[in-house]
Amino acid sequence: MRTRGFEIVTDEKRKHLQEDIQLPTRGSKHAIAYDIYSPIDVVIEPMGKQLIWTDVKSYFQPGEALIINVRSSMGSHPVLMANAQGWVECDYYNNPKNDGNLGINLLNLGKEPYIIKKGDRIAQAMFIPFLVSDNCNTEEERVGGFGSTGK
Repeated sequence: MRTRGFEIVTDEKRKHLQEDIQLPTRGSKHAIAYDIYSPIDVVIEPMGKQLIWTDVKSYFQPGEALIINVRSSMGSHPVLMANAQGWVECDYYNNPKNDGNLGINLLNLGKEPYIIKKGDRIAQAMFIPFLVSDNCNTEEERVGGFGSTGK
């Protein structure tokens, strides 16, 4: 049984069908997060933001989440995730809207354009367990894709 990992989204939901997609990898055997790679070249203008669809999806178990952050090396540049941190639930995988395509929305707060080349590491993702409270639970099912819960 597969427990957690990454796959390329289906061709019907890919944003960059002509590009070779690199699945996330860990930089060392003790790394806690997986580097996420850009499938395309991108220039983010000063005070601009750019959503980069990775064409990668993740699968994992109920009771787990995938947390996405910018890479620590990006701290030397004023570039961050527009939503500060990405939180992905297990039911995002294979959702009918976008097949679970992970989008990285970057914001450039600098005074110079921020250049991303295809294959650059643009974020890190970490699988974590989580707990739920005794109350305030729901039986609602996901009906959409990126940013759809709570609508």
